[in-house]
Amino acid sequence: MKWFWQKKEQKGFQDVLTRLILSQEGKLSASVTPDNCMRSPTVHAIVTAISRRLASTPIHIYEKGESQGRESKERLPNHPVANLLRKPNQWQSPYDFWQDATSVFIRWGRFIAYKSRGSTGPIRELLPLSPAGVDIKQDDSNWQVMFRLNQNKKTVREYTMDQMFYARGPARDFLKGDSPVDDVKTAIALEILTEKFGANFFKNGALPLLFFAFSEGSAGFATKEQEDQFIKDLNEAFGGDNMLSSMLLPKGIDKPGSVAIDHEKMQMIESRKYQRTVIAGAFGVPMHLVGDLERATFNNVEQQDQDFTMNCVMPVAKAFEAAMERDLFTDADRRANRIIRFNLDSTLRAAFKERQEGLQIQRINGIIDADEWREIEGRNPRSDQLGDRYLHPANMVVDGEENANAPNSAPGDQTTQRP
Repeated sequence: MKWFWQKKEQKGFQDVLTRLILSQEGKLSASVTPDNCMRSPTVHAIVTAISRRLASTPIHIYEKGESQGRESKERLPNHPVANLLRKPNQWQSPYDFWQDATSVFIRWGRFIAYKSRGSTGPIRELLPLSPAGVDIKQDDSNWQVMFRLNQNKKTVREYTMDQMFYARGPARDFLKGDSPVDDVKTAIALEILTEKFGANFFKNGALPLLFFAFSEGSAGFATKEQEDQFIKDLNEAFGGDNMLSSMLLPKGIDKPGSVAIDHEKMQMIESRKYQRTVIAGAFGVPMHLVGDLERATFNNVEQQDQDFTMNCVMPVAKAFEAAMERDLFTDADRRANRIIRFNLDSTLRAAFKERQEGLQIQRINGIIDADEWREIEGRNPRSDQLGDRYLHPANMVVDGEENANAPNSAPGDQTTQRP
């Protein structure tokens, strides 16, 4: 709370808010980093939504093959990498590991973990590293990427690419992932500042910028110490929970005045909504996931959720999948067409009933066969080799042809073999 001893021209509260924001913008935006950006409610909601969704998604190891002329996938639950992902290290569960890894990836634009091995054999642990303490460099002569780990101010250790698990997002230098927080930190800073200003505003009883004036003929305070003591006594007597207490002013001081507040022009809520929209748009997150349900309905929330999975979760999942296949698989695994996949199919598709109704229409009209239906649902072909038969309606014929069963065909036969 600020105290003025001389009357000054009263300006609109919206002008005060604008001046305060502009005066603090540069200072606050400089202090916003990927480590502390979670002070922003919108960033906190975004990071939480994406990290929880990916951490709760099953992840599997597959070996791609061929069955009856079609591509098939066989799960490998006992593969060494599958065992590693079930227990990435001694202190993190799989859910903890992927939630933390995704949070770091979103805020920093990259995730780094050291691959701990024994003297021989597969990778035993993935040890996450803070991106703030890892400097990534590339040798101009041989293009080799090096990771310089600053364990403290005196010790620096270097690791090669084959010693690290490294996943990143888009990078302007083609090497280090760009942090979206750094790119939009001014917008994040404005949201934090607006929230802080609102908290202080209501903490002080929603009566900011009080000013006092001496009565006509008053000589004021005799000394600077008396003036300072008056300010101190006011803050102690009417601060915090005592802000609405009665006040008795010393002789010679008129009743206090305050800056006029126009709540419509103040636009505190509108400012916070706008910053939330800007930040959510920068991260590509639908508004309902950051608490804005003004334009949400039961119908479009489902569509927005699918859009969230496709445009926010899927890119992060693909970045981790590609990094795992590069950094965790052996050359023999890659030659055997082994892949790592997060199972996001259920969140990308339409509702189960609607999806099955659409597939059924295609099935009974001879557009797809049973094996194609199973392939769309992520299943292998039928083992009895009867999945390649097409159906067609018995009450429909081609124009000009007689409606009669072909010779040597059983009555009611409505299946056609795939050519």
